[in-house]
Amino acid sequence: MQAYDVIVVGGGPAGATAARVLGDAGISTLLLDKSAFPRDKPCGGGISARVMSRFPYLEPELRGIPVNWVNKVYFEAPDGAAVDYVSEDRLYLMIRRVEFDNLLFSLARKQVDAVTPALVRKMAVDASGVTLETDVAGERKEYRGRLVLGCDGANSVVARGSGLRSGPIRNQYAIDMMEETPYAALGLAERDRMYVYYGYQGQYGYGYVFPKTNHVNLGIGCKLEQYLSGMRGGQYTHHRRFVEGLISKRLLAGASDRANFRAFPLPISGPSPRTYSNRVLLAGDAGGFVNAFTAEGIYYAMVTGDHAARTAMDAIRKKGDLSAYEQAWKKEIGQDLAKSVSIQRLLLADLSRVNRIVKAAEHNPTLAGLLAHYATGALPYKQFKRSMVFRALPLYAREKTRAWLRA
Repeated sequence: MQAYDVIVVGGGPAGATAARVLGDAGISTLLLDKSAFPRDKPCGGGISARVMSRFPYLEPELRGIPVNWVNKVYFEAPDGAAVDYVSEDRLYLMIRRVEFDNLLFSLARKQVDAVTPALVRKMAVDASGVTLETDVAGERKEYRGRLVLGCDGANSVVARGSGLRSGPIRNQYAIDMMEETPYAALGLAERDRMYVYYGYQGQYGYGYVFPKTNHVNLGIGCKLEQYLSGMRGGQYTHHRRFVEGLISKRLLAGASDRANFRAFPLPISGPSPRTYSNRVLLAGDAGGFVNAFTAEGIYYAMVTGDHAARTAMDAIRKKGDLSAYEQAWKKEIGQDLAKSVSIQRLLLADLSRVNRIVKAAEHNPTLAGLLAHYATGALPYKQFKRSMVFRALPLYAREKTRAWLRA
């Protein structure tokens, strides 16, 4: 049985970021993923512009893959009110996951051992470490680590095996149904603008159109409960209806391609109550690190992967406490994620609130800019709230008054 200081399960943005940090520090590390790279990953593929300042090493590396920066944002409310905002700065980075994840994985594996495809079947934690039972090309193999980082996505085996996740997920997840198709088949005239449509079929949910360099990525999202009760089995029908509506508006030209359609789960209830246990840390979707309002997870995956790796490093070298991990991510992104859940529940549970906000932003450039920067993750919640209070105080006061009158 091969033994390592740290085993990272999952080679996506969280796992690859963690493995890179550990490898650079000289920590004996094994990176496992159930798929061979490059591999596709269903996802919208948009990342907050904050990723560039947080991870400056990306700037030169991204020159090796197609990327598309967006500085225009179109928001549409359920009643048709709309905001079309143009920023002087870059707001959102559009990438294809097959290319971006392979880039991060390639950077990580330079200094760590990597085994792919390797499907983790079981894990056992004891006083001195963790044993993982895996399936590697049909052969059973075991690996031993002093610590394990669970970066294996929304359906995390590590989260379940460590006891950090249990029970049903019906009310904790959304389903994103998306398609990524070349422009030659499904054309988009303007490729520097992202589109977001709040409230799908008058219920909680959203639709989106993300322009990549050579592809359009678009789809709809809704609560898992809503999907299970009325959409399962007919998910592509709903998606195609959304696409055909955009074609009828002449936003798109061409036709949807069923072969490019995927559906995937998305945690929307904030981070797990605990993201560490004895010898285990959770990062990325495995730990619930997704902005519940914007549905963006790549930036938070990389941030938590970085913190998980540094906590693991201290635990290996200095026998540090794994609780330092929660302290670290909460300090950097805890408020953002907690408030995203509150905002999602407040706004999308009553779509009339979305109508009022978008309608107000339609006539208020300051508010439109705040909404665009917050909804793309370019503006952290703390700055968003401060700006809302001091720069958009009239609207803020009206909403507070309405809430008080309803109460």
